Amino acid sequence: MSASRLATAVLLLLCSLSQAREVLRFAIDAHNPPFMYVDGQGVAQGLYAQTLRQLGERAGLTLRIEAIPWKRALAYLEQGSHGVAGIYRNEERQRKYLFSKPIYREELVVYARKGHAMAAYSGIASLYGKRVGVLSGWFYSDAFSRARDEKRLLADEAARDAQNVDKLRLGRLDYLIGIRESIAALNQGELEEAGILASNLTYIALPDSPRSRALLLQLNPHIADLPDKARAP
Repeated sequence: MSASRLATAVLLLLCSLSQAREVLRFAIDAHNPPFMYVDGQGVAQGLYAQTLRQLGERAGLTLRIEAIPWKRALAYLEQGSHGVAGIYRNEERQRKYLFSKPIYREELVVYARKGHAMAAYSGIASLYGKRVGVLSGWFYSDAFSRARDEKRLLADEAARDAQNVDKLRLGRLDYLIGIRESIAALNQGELEEAGILASNLTYIALPDSPRSRALLLQLNPHIADLPDKARAP
């Protein structure tokens, strides 16, 4: 065995022993059902909480999963105290964090009020000059981020999808962007799909450190073994 492989093996063993004794902290969004949310007892629930629990059990790790506002989850990831599940990957995040193998794929849909003759979504220019409901702290796509930074559209932030749905119903938004499954539970027939903004893979993100690299070596082999609903296509 080469010296580098031996060092990696020793690091993995030491980290595994350490992680088996400690509680590893992860955060998910508290307001994004059915993917991630907090229940009435304050317990993290949803697809990504379930995925983390399954991975922890299979890897022999003890995880503490906290459902909190998404901006706070991202702040904890930035500080290095938590991993985050259900996150999209982009260039900025890849420079700062480590990412697991994909765990799911989310389809981001542009919605309009039914019967109000809004143009179908045919590209980011369709949103220029429009007020678009988004979730606070969320990344949607590189094209959307550029349009937002260049002030070609007005991104109206909310903490949860239900708030954006209400604003769209009341005519305070031209469009909203949401995951199809999340909006379906809130749509009482007043909203219609205007098009697909993006189809994004989701991941587990960890602070960039040797300890996190060893943790990913433990988690990644089990991702392919998750039930179909908890794996990316």
